[in-house]
Amino acid sequence: MVSGKTITTRSVTRFLWFVLLPVVLLAGGCDDDTVVAPDRTPPAVPVGVTSVTGDGVVSVYWYDLYEDDLAGYAVYRHDGTTPETGPYYWLADVAWDENYDPDTREHWYDDTEVINGHTYYYAVLSFDSHGNESELSFETVGDTPRPEGYDVTLYDRFGARPDASGFDFSRLEAGRTAWDDPLVDIYVEFQAGIPWVVSARPQIVDLQDYGTIPLVWVDFAPADGYSRSGRAELIAGHSYVVRIAEDPVTDLHYAKFQVVDIASDHVVIDWAYQIDNRNPELAVPGDRGADTRRKPVVLRY
Repeated sequence: MVSGKTITTRSVTRFLWFVLLPVVLLAGGCDDDTVVAPDRTPPAVPVGVTSVTGDGVVSVYWYDLYEDDLAGYAVYRHDGTTPETGPYYWLADVAWDENYDPDTREHWYDDTEVINGHTYYYAVLSFDSHGNESELSFETVGDTPRPEGYDVTLYDRFGARPDASGFDFSRLEAGRTAWDDPLVDIYVEFQAGIPWVVSARPQIVDLQDYGTIPLVWVDFAPADGYSRSGRAELIAGHSYVVRIAEDPVTDLHYAKFQVVDIASDHVVIDWAYQIDNRNPELAVPGDRGADTRRKPVVLRY
C-alpha cells in the first residue's frame, strides 16, 4: 500500500458478502445478454483522521466521503511501536450512514477495548458496495487513554474541612486528601475570599493557569510556562495543567483540571491524569457545554 501500513485481519462477514453478491446478481440475470464489466475502482482514502483520548476509550474521527456506491468504512488499530508500517488489525465497520455528525461532517468510532496508559494507533479505510477497498488512511494517529474524574469538591484548607482540601492525582478517584498529606500534589486555600490552588510540594509539583480553554481542548501539557510561585488564582471556567516530577526521568506525570464551580468555602473541579510515564497527552472527550465533539445519532439521507 502507498500508506506503508499493512493489514493483517479484516471482517470475514463483510468479505464473504461482497464475494457472494456478484454471484447472486449474475444468477438472477441469466436472461439478459448484456455483459456488465465488474467495478474494480476503490473509493477514495479517508482523510482528516484524528483521535481523542478518554478514560478507557479512544474516539476516532474522520471526514465523510461522498461517493455514489460508498458502503462504509473500516477502522483498524495497531498496538505496537511501528505505526508507519503496521500491522493494523480490523476493529469494526461503520456504515456510510452511521455515527455521523452533519455539523462537523465527521464519522466516529469509540474504541473501548483499550487499557489506560497503553498507546494505540488507528487508521481507516473506505469500501464500496462492490467490495472494493481503499488504502488505509495516511495519517499516523495515536492515543494513550488515561483516567479522569468529574465534580470533585476541594475545600478551603483554612476552613472546616482541611482533610478534604488537597488532591493526589496518582490516587485517581480516591485522590482527595488533606492539604498536608505527604503525597498530596495540590491543595486549595482561600485568601480574603479568593480561592487559590497551591503546589503542595513546590520542588516536585508545578502549576500553570491555562486560561479559559475548555478542559476537552487541553490536549498536551506544555513544556514550559509553569508558575514560579507555585500557586495560581482559581477562576471558574479556567483550566490548569499540573506537572508532577517525582523523578524527571523515571517518574514524570502530567495532569489537568478545570474549575467547574466556586462557593464560599470550596471549589469543584473536573480532572484527568496521564498514568503513562513522561507522556504529556491529556485530551478527553468531555460532556459539558463547551465540548463541540458531539455524537448525536444522525443518519445522512
